[in-house]
Amino acid sequence: MKRIHVNRILSVLLAVILSAVSLAACNGNQQGQETASGTESVSAEMSSSAEPESSAVPESTAETPESTESPEPETTGTAAGESTVSGQELIEAPSISAKSFPVTDGSTATLPLSWMLYRLCTGEDQAAAEEAMHFTKTNNAYLRLMDREADLVIAYEPGPNAKENPRYEDIILKPIGLDALIFICNTGNRVDTLTTKEIRDIYTGNITNWKEIGGDDAPIIAFQREVNSGSQTLMENLMMKGTVMADAPKEFRPSEMGDLIENVAQYANSSNALGYSVYYYAQNMYTRPNLRFMAVDGVMPSNDTIRNGEYKYTNPFYVAIRKDEPTNSKAYELFEWLTGDDGQSLVEAMGYVSLVKGSKSLPDGLNGKVSISGGRLAENTHRLAVNGRCYDGDAGVVFLDASMQYMGREDSIRIRDDDAFALIRGSVFAASEPLYGSNGSSDAESEEYPSNLPVGLYDVDLGGWAVEPSYDFCYTECKDGDHAVFYLGNWTEAYDENGEYIGDDVVSSVDLYDENGKKIRSQEYTGWEELEELIADTLRHSHVHPETSEDGLTSVYRLGGSTVLTETYGEESKVVLEVGGKEYASASSGYLVPYQSDFTSEDELPYRWCIVHLFDSGLDENDDYYYDEVGRYVINDKGEVVYALPGNEDEGIDFVDRNFIITRNYDSGKFVIHDMNGVEVSSWIEPEDYEYADWWG
Repeated sequence: MKRIHVNRILSVLLAVILSAVSLAACNGNQQGQETASGTESVSAEMSSSAEPESSAVPESTAETPESTESPEPETTGTAAGESTVSGQELIEAPSISAKSFPVTDGSTATLPLSWMLYRLCTGEDQAAAEEAMHFTKTNNAYLRLMDREADLVIAYEPGPNAKENPRYEDIILKPIGLDALIFICNTGNRVDTLTTKEIRDIYTGNITNWKEIGGDDAPIIAFQREVNSGSQTLMENLMMKGTVMADAPKEFRPSEMGDLIENVAQYANSSNALGYSVYYYAQNMYTRPNLRFMAVDGVMPSNDTIRNGEYKYTNPFYVAIRKDEPTNSKAYELFEWLTGDDGQSLVEAMGYVSLVKGSKSLPDGLNGKVSISGGRLAENTHRLAVNGRCYDGDAGVVFLDASMQYMGREDSIRIRDDDAFALIRGSVFAASEPLYGSNGSSDAESEEYPSNLPVGLYDVDLGGWAVEPSYDFCYTECKDGDHAVFYLGNWTEAYDENGEYIGDDVVSSVDLYDENGKKIRSQEYTGWEELEELIADTLRHSHVHPETSEDGLTSVYRLGGSTVLTETYGEESKVVLEVGGKEYASASSGYLVPYQSDFTSEDELPYRWCIVHLFDSGLDENDDYYYDEVGRYVINDKGEVVYALPGNEDEGIDFVDRNFIITRNYDSGKFVIHDMNGVEVSSWIEPEDYEYADWWG
């Protein structure tokens, strides 16, 4: 039995209880997570160096494998069922079991194609396809292919950071379809076509009013995407061609492609907004009834005008494998299949622009349309703000998106109280400035860790303060109805001029803000205890209360379904976790997290989820205290054990939600984000010189 010092125990338990964390969203590839169309948000990452004057598909720069012989499929025929389509052959796909399907990654806009490919090969339904396949966006997909974390990529052209990677030469790309940069406006706009020059003049600021190009007397609100996003790169390469775009305000540069479409559709209820997107995405995945496409140089984008080159601003998308992929593998088989008649028929049937118009059709009952609604997106906007000092040693805040991909960093702010990370549910999170110390220095060697820095709400989407840092405290784990809210307030003087304590009688107020930094209301309270009660009543945690025996020696926590946690006290204390009527695990001691009403750190568990922590402790034959971890178990609202961490006194669960687990190793300083199958999604290692602020002291 392993022994550790009691102070070590207390420090571990304190770290577990005080860990400040939250996230949601989904990432990874082919793991048991939320529907990928929501978790991916709506960002089709693309970049291109193609010239708009030519519609020819560029040749791949990579070589083909030594053996180009394509293996025969195990069976041919459509796994998804027979068709009654008259006079047209059905698409025949290789028969591949769900277990054997290649690990696939790619662009958001190619997800519908990949889902249908999965369905045709495996015979599974749409829900299973979405559950199995989650894309991490274009550049990351190619990097995962290079790292052998994926075997097949269906994506747009990789961006510079992937192309500049030395291992880029180790992969093969084949074009399988075309897409296009398109321009969108409100249906109320009288202008229905723009020239190339007019578009460039609008986005350089030379044309600022619609009347200059035949429209109403109204300013042109020209939305852009963020630098390095796929559609922004497409805009710069295909349309601007080296001409520098005017710098747009943050509010006109939404971080996601779907947000740009929403903004153009809804801006001030007027028709003077203009934006751009990707043809397939705007045509099939994120349609809005009050939007329409703009013709460019008199040509409206369509499948035919994109395929025949009449619409100039086109860009191919690809299927890719590694050069050393065995020619008898399933990944290689699909790589070859997608460029044949069946594959091209599938590309066309799914609403994409195929290189060659296929002659076959999908079986009856299989729909080629996939729509993403704003509601589904709104449920998956969670991102993570990570303390920069904890992440890579540099002061500031690092942002990870819902797929746990690096979004960038902001050096001028810090996470409140120097915690490891914080959840961004909407667009804001609690933060402070200056970064560290009274001198505002971000130099690690001169950093101090003061307490009580003013706190505000920093808006990640806008890149600025939604609520300026002017408050003394912020409670982040509260709710108002069904919405997450922040309680921000200032401490009032608790002593009168004679030094007498009057804090319990002082009337104060706290301001409530929603997850996007909009003030909801102010609420008065009298004294610290009333504030604590107010906060406790609105905590997002759901606390499980025990049923206690008459003698007070047994407590039973019902965790959902037939799962219970039973604590027995007395001479031989024992804590037993039962699942389905059988003992799942037991120890001499244990507890639930969260387990007390004033648990107000940022560890958010979904409704009625909990962590069961079991350990053996006591005095040994030498009267020395011992503590041995048995395990930690995440229980969902149905009473199912969705994650188990074996006994390890050096490692703990910092956070859990419906998609991800975050664990921390206290010795190595490594933070790991897992999916519910235990697969590592992302990680970082805390620098050796990093220290937490002693704000609780």
